Amino acid sequence: MISNFEKAHNKDEFPDFFRGTGIYFTKDPDWDTQLNIINWQGLCGFLKTQKNPESILKNAFKKYVTTINNTLEDANNLFENIGCYYYMRKKFPALSANGFDLIRDISSTEKQTISNSMKLLRQELNNVNSAQNIELYNRRMTKLINDGGPTDLENLQTYK
Repeated sequence: MISNFEKAHNKDEFPDFFRGTGIYFTKDPDWDTQLNIINWQGLCGFLKTQKNPESILKNAFKKYVTTINNTLEDANNLFENIGCYYYMRKKFPALSANGFDLIRDISSTEKQTISNSMKLLRQELNNVNSAQNIELYNRRMTKLINDGGPTDLENLQTYK
């Protein structure tokens, strides 16, 4: 069976894959929203069969990040994908082959795009002032950090 990532790889549709749009939508049975972790599991299954998994992932993620808009939807989706990467990285060695770290190893332009998006996300959460949404954000950030992710997504220029 071909994973969504392999389909995206064959069609060069990485932004759609990471956003979970179109044929890459994987529905969460409880919330009817995109369930990114399922797509990441398929991504891992595909990458572990490749000779240069880190290069394939870095290229795919770059193509996605360059399409990020300054919207809450894109910021939330990006945050979710970064969290999935660090969670799956512990389970699939191909995601960290040769010391590779997806966020550390992207260009400074891409780091700036991510940082700007994460600033927007936090600002919007603070503007809405929903204790529930802020708590969820804080739990997701703690999990990301505990999984080995950057401690400050809003200032990635210092993440090396």
